[in-house]
Amino acid sequence: MQTPIHDVGIVGGGMAGLTLARQLRQRLPALDVAVIEHRRFPVPEGTHKVGESTVEIAAHYLSHDLGLQEHLQAAQLSKFGLRLFCRGQAPIRDDLAQYDEIGASVALPIPTYQLDRGRLENHLAASWRGCGELHDGTTVRAIESGDDGHRIVVRDVGAGIERTVRCRYLVDASGRRAWLRRAQQSSRSVRHDQQAVWFRVAGLTDVDAWSTDDAWLKRCHGRPRLFSTNHFTGPGYWLWLIPLASGMTSIGLVFDPRRVCSAHVRTYDGLVRWLAQEHPLVAADIAGRDVLDRHAIADYAIGNKRVFGENWATAGDAGVFTDPFYSPGGDFIALANGYATALIAAGSQAGGRVRDFERYYQSFFISTLAIFRNQYAGFGNGDLMVAKTLWDYAYYWGILSKLFFSGVFVDTSFMAAHEPLLRRANVLHAGMQRLFRQVAKSATRAGGQGRFYDYTAVPLFHRFQQDLLHGDRAAAGVQLQHNVGSLETVASSLRCLLGGTMAGKRFRPLDQLAGFE
Repeated sequence: MQTPIHDVGIVGGGMAGLTLARQLRQRLPALDVAVIEHRRFPVPEGTHKVGESTVEIAAHYLSHDLGLQEHLQAAQLSKFGLRLFCRGQAPIRDDLAQYDEIGASVALPIPTYQLDRGRLENHLAASWRGCGELHDGTTVRAIESGDDGHRIVVRDVGAGIERTVRCRYLVDASGRRAWLRRAQQSSRSVRHDQQAVWFRVAGLTDVDAWSTDDAWLKRCHGRPRLFSTNHFTGPGYWLWLIPLASGMTSIGLVFDPRRVCSAHVRTYDGLVRWLAQEHPLVAADIAGRDVLDRHAIADYAIGNKRVFGENWATAGDAGVFTDPFYSPGGDFIALANGYATALIAAGSQAGGRVRDFERYYQSFFISTLAIFRNQYAGFGNGDLMVAKTLWDYAYYWGILSKLFFSGVFVDTSFMAAHEPLLRRANVLHAGMQRLFRQVAKSATRAGGQGRFYDYTAVPLFHRFQQDLLHGDRAAAGVQLQHNVGSLETVASSLRCLLGGTMAGKRFRPLDQLAGFE
């Protein structure tokens, strides 16, 4: 008997693969989709992956596009934004209020989430079993592609039996196994050779308990700082503390190995000893915690010459990866899945969309990678990080998020008509990132004066987010034009402010900044 041919075969049943399967079921309910995953569900809640934190594109994709809002609100943690703590030359040993703090006093309008990835993937897998095929506990042995589609040779881990799964359209969501990228030898150097080591530990880390200063405690009155993605920064590195709904804390150090010796931080005890010199308050809190897992990775950034093909696509880390700062991994899942869904829906009529979607996706990748490359040297300078986050947020919400929230990122007619405008935005963004890189080269450590830079005080941020929530898709082009104009004003203001910073002037509070109205 001949093996049946599925319409779509998805290799990888993690977040990327399972969200795509759900999106395809919603958009094309008659489609025959099979998902192949080497793990057996249910997986541990604290599954061993980086990517616990979502930002606006990924959060909107999960909650609205995929209809997972009930799960996110009931089983995950609502996130209180990104928060940075910057010290000066001397370590701060007794009071977190002495750090400079960059964050929001109350939450901005669009909800985002801290994810227990295992908990999310178990929910996705359980809901998928009722409407599609899920081959879990199944390893991929080989993938063969031909004119008649794809053959995926798999092995059932428990039974030890090999068989073939056939499909017309193949999606590689296998993470860093990256079957298609390796087979096609399409990896591309991105010249961003950073490293990361991360752990999960028992219990939550409450940074609000690290100070008794009443004014400091009250100035952040939206939610406890515990629920933020809390970052402690220094020259060449940043450390994250992320709470998880399962009662764990995710702790990770991301660093330039030219500035931080990997041998000193690759173990948990080594990391605690290193933190005792850099951020003693963090070290004192996490020392002696029960370590539940550990992972490390070098040269984590991934470039890929081809992400989409005529009858195949990649998603998640099987495609590209930039950097964990700002948590863009979920965004790239949302974008890749959106493009793949549009290509599958178009079928034989996809035509030039493959080429166009590849170009759009690579543009997203390049503009995002520019945010990180050769900039870690400046992460210890609080003033530079204020300027940088102001720009990076404004560009992300004003351009990238606008394209996604309005749905026009898959509309080739819209993208072609507005290409000059988008190119203008990209040139502006690239120029700002060059400026940040130049400043980072000579940036000295700055912070530790108890200053608070409150994103809530920036009217432009509220305007951009309200437009994302309530903007009219038909007016997306007009709003983008307006947003680019706003970004040009912001860029001019930040250039002046950075000039003052390089001359030794500290940043003013954000409610006193011009150009962000």
